[in-house]
Amino acid sequence: MYNNRFKWPAGCLVMLLFMFTSCLKKDLPDYPLWDKSEIDNVYVEHRYESGQIYNGKPVVAYQRLTVASKTVDAATNTISITLAVPAANGSFTDAERAKVSINKLWVYFDISTAATMKGTNGTPAPGDPANASKSLTYTVTAANGQQKNWTLNLKF
Repeated sequence: MYNNRFKWPAGCLVMLLFMFTSCLKKDLPDYPLWDKSEIDNVYVEHRYESGQIYNGKPVVAYQRLTVASKTVDAATNTISITLAVPAANGSFTDAERAKVSINKLWVYFDISTAATMKGTNGTPAPGDPANASKSLTYTVTAANGQQKNWTLNLKF
């Protein structure tokens, strides 16, 4: 009984010692922060209720829209994309296909490593539904703080 009383506190002390030590070696080189603030790829989806219920709530399904053409103007940081609606399949029926609208699309991106992105000038955050009937504008901030404003134009 005497030994068991001291095992728990001794174990905690050993754990604390390991928590406050570092496995990293000192004097590691400092590398420059990534300076890229690019949009590498754009994806566009139509989201809808699939007709299935899970835990009493409708299951949201999505259909990625096809990029028929894409033009990137590096001088003005403008991306223009022509979208095509794919054929009906599964829960993406002809009736649901007819509901696809430029006024309510979900847009998401691949951006530079360690960069962040936000919508500007009234554009919603990436991943939120967007009205793409007008130009969407985003600011991409590189890890080193360098910013680049991008304009996205979508059409069918």
